[in-house]
Amino acid sequence: MQVHDPYQALLHCFARFPDHEGLVFPETGRRLTFAQWLQDVHALASALQHAGVRPGERVAIWAENRIEWPVAQVAIAAIGAVMVPVNTHFRAEDVRHVLMHAGVAAILLSERFRANEYLSIIEDLRPQLEHLRVVVNFDGTTARSPDTLSYQVLLDEHSGQAVDVWRWNVRDCASIQYTSGTTGRPKGAELCFDGMLRNAQGTIERLGVIPGDRWTSIIPLFHCAGCIMNSLAALLAGATYVGISAFDAERMLKLIENERCTVLTGVPTSYLAMLNHPRRADYDLGSLRTGTCGGADCDPALLERYAREFPMQGLVQVYGQTEASTLISLDDAASPQRMRTAGLPLNGMEVRVTDVHTRVPLGNGEVGQLEVRGPMVMLGYHEDPVETDRTIDSDGWMQTGDLGCLRHDGRVELVGGRLRDVIIRGGENVYPVEVENLLREHPDIREIAVFAVPDHYYGEIVAAAIESDALLTPADLRQFCRGRIAGFKHPARVFSVSEWPMTSSGKIIKRQLQVAAKEGRLKELT
Repeated sequence: MQVHDPYQALLHCFARFPDHEGLVFPETGRRLTFAQWLQDVHALASALQHAGVRPGERVAIWAENRIEWPVAQVAIAAIGAVMVPVNTHFRAEDVRHVLMHAGVAAILLSERFRANEYLSIIEDLRPQLEHLRVVVNFDGTTARSPDTLSYQVLLDEHSGQAVDVWRWNVRDCASIQYTSGTTGRPKGAELCFDGMLRNAQGTIERLGVIPGDRWTSIIPLFHCAGCIMNSLAALLAGATYVGISAFDAERMLKLIENERCTVLTGVPTSYLAMLNHPRRADYDLGSLRTGTCGGADCDPALLERYAREFPMQGLVQVYGQTEASTLISLDDAASPQRMRTAGLPLNGMEVRVTDVHTRVPLGNGEVGQLEVRGPMVMLGYHEDPVETDRTIDSDGWMQTGDLGCLRHDGRVELVGGRLRDVIIRGGENVYPVEVENLLREHPDIREIAVFAVPDHYYGEIVAAAIESDALLTPADLRQFCRGRIAGFKHPARVFSVSEWPMTSSGKIIKRQLQVAAKEGRLKELT
């Protein structure tokens, strides 16, 4: 049966195996069969429609991984609204930009997560959010204020009520996924169900995921990898999605053992933390069969060690980005090349390598910028035609900003460089311009450059070189950033610079700063 949206996929699972577990979140003791999942989707969809949410309007989800997240994801699709996932690390300025830029009409959220008071932030921002009409709190059984609705009360009140199910044009925008941009503000990649479902289907075919599999991941659901590669792919396969609120190495080891998970997806940071955990050998991970590792440069030797010692023989290296509906390439779980390369492009995804200056296509084995084309490529950046045209040309080729090559067998090989200045800290993207723009507001900073420095655990961390007469410390800079941008964007290391390496056009040469920092030639502030 061909499905065109997540709601149809859930209907298909309900028809085939209604009593099988569809969602499991052991931390909270919550489990939903496919039948129960569908029941909650119908109730929430009905509630949103009664609250006035119309097809095409944007509905945000701002919550940690929890069972309500995929319920909301499918309900939003059922009523024809556009899903806008929000990064759980975002603070007031981050989330205000996303909600205003997307014109969000409704938001479903956790009241808080860790130290981030989501509901309080939204209540404070609400006078500035002209489009926001509906706020639904996942927590509590009563509304905290007349302007906030209780998720559980809505489910109870709308249980069994009819839903006017939307019929999607699969090339219409169905989700706006925000990813940091070169301008320093998050950009919204518009994705359609044609692209997202092709991507999810291609992933389960390469990994060999089948009904009855139990799929877990440390990846947040707000990431495209979380809500497309993981939860949506598991739904398409008829597999059980086993969720965890946030990554903790031992909790993940325990979850895999207790739930007998067969599929695990993550990033190098998470795999390394589990691999090196002193109690790893106490847990039985023998149920694991396949999974993916991506999000930063993957060391093939480490991937082979993960596969051998967990064990998980079907572990594959993957390559992707939000603008391509998640994955661009991965190998079959049985391929001998699955850890040494990022694999073959997904069916329908064209990949070429071009000269970084001229964009002339290069031959096999030559390193250049990876470009992709096909139905999984985003429709464009939301309300940003200039950046869309800069990224996708008139022939449909999208510049990824990543350096790599194509082998003679068509497999993608990443060489680790990025044309853009993005810092990938443990799978989270940080764009230096955003951090620089904020820290330039500091009264004691005359000049600043933000760049990546290597880190054994995170792969990369944020470093800042500053020119200042004051004796600033990393703690001073983090305090200045606190509450304004997400914590993972805060500089972890700070260096003092009095003379800047500059281009002839007056731009700071960050590569020289990176090398100087690595070689210990910059004065580090502590």
